[in-house]
Amino acid sequence: MSQDLDINDTMQNPVQKKIQDNVLEIALDLCRRTKGQQYIPITGHSMYPLIREGDQILVLLGWTGIQRGDVIVFRREGMLIAHRVMNIDKTDAGHVLITKGDNVPYFDPPLNDNQIIGRVLAVKRGSRQAPLNTVVWRALGWLIVVGTLSFSQLLSYGMNLRQKYFGLHFSRTTSFIHRGIRAFSRTIRKGLTLFFL
Repeated sequence: MSQDLDINDTMQNPVQKKIQDNVLEIALDLCRRTKGQQYIPITGHSMYPLIREGDQILVLLGWTGIQRGDVIVFRREGMLIAHRVMNIDKTDAGHVLITKGDNVPYFDPPLNDNQIIGRVLAVKRGSRQAPLNTVVWRALGWLIVVGTLSFSQLLSYGMNLRQKYFGLHFSRTTSFIHRGIRAFSRTIRKGLTLFFL
């Protein structure tokens, strides 16, 4: 059973924030009891172009089937966030996940099991709905993860070499190359997403 769950994450004062946290907790508790799927409206641009402002995402509640490359919804500081899973580590205390928005340059702080709301099954834009649990979308998610982690390692290696041989100063050329690589990466992601959506 699917229901719309409207979460407004903009607050103006501490009393409203406390009310919002309580409402979010009640809504999440109701969702967990239904053990089903929920539509959640999206604000923000961290997963652009896959998920855009005004889209709705269909979320399968719980930990079931989460893999590297999947887009998940998790709770952090009273907000619900949808980002891609970059890595999953199993520890004695449970799972630790590293996530990242497709359109942001940094990784999120590590997540644990109790912060995860569920896995995104589909993106609804207007009257169209694109399922993300197909073989093609899962493979594309995995490729995005591999590309992101490879680029991150390459960038880190390049920064270490640059510091070793040229010091801590950024040159115009280095800055230009860095911006060019990021623009190319965004263009590829946008092209793949437009092709599939």
